[in-house]
Amino acid sequence: MYANRRTVGWATLLVGLCVLPAGAMGQQRMAQQVPAQQMQQMQRMQEQARLLGETMQRMQRIQTQAHEMEQLMIRDMERLRQQSQLQERDLLRLREQERVRDMTHAYSNAAREMNQSMERVRDMLGDPGSNWGPDMEREMLRLREHMDDMAGRMEDGLKIMDRIRDRLHPS
Repeated sequence: MYANRRTVGWATLLVGLCVLPAGAMGQQRMAQQVPAQQMQQMQRMQEQARLLGETMQRMQRIQTQAHEMEQLMIRDMERLRQQSQLQERDLLRLREQERVRDMTHAYSNAAREMNQSMERVRDMLGDPGSNWGPDMEREMLRLREHMDDMAGRMEDGLKIMDRIRDRLHPS
C-alpha cells in the first residue's frame, strides 16, 4: 500500500510537471492574444476616429457655407431696405428672405452643434485606454455611420436652401 501511494505520488508529480508547462504556455499564448486583440480593436477604433474626423470637416464646411449664405442674405436685404420706396412685391420678397436667413442661421448653429458632438465621439473612439467589447464597438461604428449620413443630408439641405435663396434674390 505504501508503494502504491508512492507510485501515485510520483505519477501525480510527473503529470503535474507535464501539465504545468503546457498550462503556462497556454497562458502565455493567451497573454499574447489579448494584447493583439486589444491592438486590433484600438486600430479599428482609431480608423473610425479618422473617418469621423473627415465627417467633421464636412460638417465644418456646411457650417461655413450656411454662415456665408446668411451674411450674403443680410447684405441683400439691407440693400433692398435702403431703396427709397419698397413695392409690395419687394416687401414680400424681403419677408421671405428673412425667413430663409433665419433657417440658414439655425442650420449653421445645428452644424456647429453636430461638429461638437462629433468631436466628443472622436475623442472616445481615439482613446487608447478604451477597451470595449464587440457590442460597444459595433454601436460606435453605427453612430459614426449615422453622423456621416447626417452630414450628407445637411449638405443636401444646404443646396436646397441655396436654390431657394437664389429664387428670392433680388434681380
